[in-house]
Amino acid sequence: MPPQKASKSAPKADAAEKAKSKDRDWMTTGELATKIGWREHALRDALRGKDLAGVRRTSFGYHIEASATDEISKTLGPAPAKPNSSRR
Repeated sequence: MPPQKASKSAPKADAAEKAKSKDRDWMTTGELATKIGWREHALRDALRGKDLAGVRRTSFGYHIEASATDEISKTLGPAPAKPNSSRR
């Protein structure tokens, strides 16, 4: 049996490295949803297929300019009603 090789994977990042930087000027859909009172999935559905100023689709999700929050909130309107719980 051949000897085992050492792991080539990088060491795990500690919590300080994982923390999001506070000096960025954009938000995630989760952060925007919290700020304007929407649920994240409903917000993503509402953004899909729309060309809103300050919202850019990336390969990882949406890149939302922090300065465009008020305009996006006005465009989307009030949050949709929360649906009934699923019957399983």
